[in-house]
Amino acid sequence: MFKNLMLYRLGPGWPASAAQLEKALAREPFAECGATQQKSTGWVAPRGEQHGALVEAVDGQWIARFAIETKPVPGDAVRRKVQQAVAEIEKTSGRKPGKKELRDLRDDALLALLPQAFARRSQVTLWLNPQQRWLALDAGSQGKADEVIASLVRVAGQGFAIHLLQTAHSPQAAMTGWLAATSADDWPEGLHVERECELKGSGDEPAVVKFTRHELATDEVRQHIAEGKLPTRLALGWQGRVGFVLTQALQLKKIGFLDGVFDERPAPASADERFDADVALATGELRGLITDLIAALGGEIEPGTPSGFTEAPTPASTVTEEATVAADDPPF
Repeated sequence: MFKNLMLYRLGPGWPASAAQLEKALAREPFAECGATQQKSTGWVAPRGEQHGALVEAVDGQWIARFAIETKPVPGDAVRRKVQQAVAEIEKTSGRKPGKKELRDLRDDALLALLPQAFARRSQVTLWLNPQQRWLALDAGSQGKADEVIASLVRVAGQGFAIHLLQTAHSPQAAMTGWLAATSADDWPEGLHVERECELKGSGDEPAVVKFTRHELATDEVRQHIAEGKLPTRLALGWQGRVGFVLTQALQLKKIGFLDGVFDERPAPASADERFDADVALATGELRGLITDLIAALGGEIEPGTPSGFTEAPTPASTVTEEATVAADDPPF
């Protein structure tokens, strides 16, 4: 169900019910790119059914899905078409186009080529835990997460607020302590260090050391830590049931449920039953993982509270640190 998770904290007043969330997301339904449209985004039914519900409530958890479709046009194709137009102007008029005319020629070339471009579509799954007001996005990049948050801001209405989830200790500081530990007894309860990590030094050209399928509880790794290299990614396991890579930005990557976990569910009789079973099992496991991970990082703190973070948790963004909606927007 999930390969990556970016974690957010919702404001206390939003949302009140799955039905309200459904109504809000219906304001931005997904539609395929038109012939001359380069990009289209919007909400789709998470079960994949045409005209299906945009929000699914399963075992107390809400699931939605956001689609992003783009029609990339190769830059070389645009340049060739512009060069042809420029050559024709020079031939017929004996002059070279100015800067403004060149921009217009590029726009015209792009519009002419867009109908021939193949559309590419990706989807981001949204998981909302209404009891604990967590919002998690299965996004592999910050750009895709920003697209989803921006849509939520537009449709949510008055009083909406969302923040990146913040902890008392930065993931990097915690990972440094776990790698520097001389015994597994010093690892947090429920979590254990696996065999993959990335260490990065400081300076203008920092050294980077990557370990893959390598034992990390070694003097070699501890020596890198002592020399000032800090972990940016670390593979962890939780309770022998879920594996993942934790990043310095508090993102969970490469989430994988270990052998046998999904075998515990009853055999589903239909696609709908399989969807419900997968959501219930995946969110049930991940709720426990996230709870233990937050505890291992010193607990959650209120947005804006000074913490152990030594750097911003994510690149600067206009929507992910704190998103609010003007009071005169339609109510959620």
